[in-house]
Amino acid sequence: MSRRKHLAVLLALGLAGCGGGPRPIYEPPPPSDRTARETPRPPLVKPSPPARGVTAPAPIPQGLAGPLTLAKVEPYMDALETDLRRHVHARGIVTQRQGNDIVVVVANDLLFTPDGGVAGDDVLEPLGAILRGYAHTAIAVNGYTDTSGTPVQNLALSRKHARAVADALVHEGVPAGRLAAQGYGEAHLRVMTGEGKKEPRNRRVELLIKAVPGG
Repeated sequence: MSRRKHLAVLLALGLAGCGGGPRPIYEPPPPSDRTARETPRPPLVKPSPPARGVTAPAPIPQGLAGPLTLAKVEPYMDALETDLRRHVHARGIVTQRQGNDIVVVVANDLLFTPDGGVAGDDVLEPLGAILRGYAHTAIAVNGYTDTSGTPVQNLALSRKHARAVADALVHEGVPAGRLAAQGYGEAHLRVMTGEGKKEPRNRRVELLIKAVPGG
């Protein structure tokens, strides 16, 4: 065999051994099951701070859940007194403690217009919200006048005022069965005066609040 033929045979054998063509230098590994299962997590979003000057409304007092026992009456009324002083306060409002009873005295000027209409929403709304929350209480709404009118007129006017305040509290959600309204006219003056005297401190509505244990 000539030298030229020998080289041709060697070349053919070399090409046959390299069948399939050249391999790539790098092949990426197939994705694992874990990689396939993982998904990118969404970025954490922080809550926006409240706008300046905006405050959350104060929660409505809720009193005591469950029945009121005799042993809990004093702390129950302590909490009620605290909420009344915190949420129902203005010049012309006096909150007094008498044992475990509470008396809230409100001047007529804060409750009624000159023509006798009810206009005390800024007093009656928070007062109603508190009394609604303290469900283990009974409220006597008592009306009083000064001596500037006749006794008969004063008695009728005080009854009208007491009834109007009781109705307003019912409108605010206080059950009517917990309320009683009574007028006393010019009896029980806070400031002693003679007959026919105008005295704003005597023209008032008083709420006598008593605990009702066991309910």
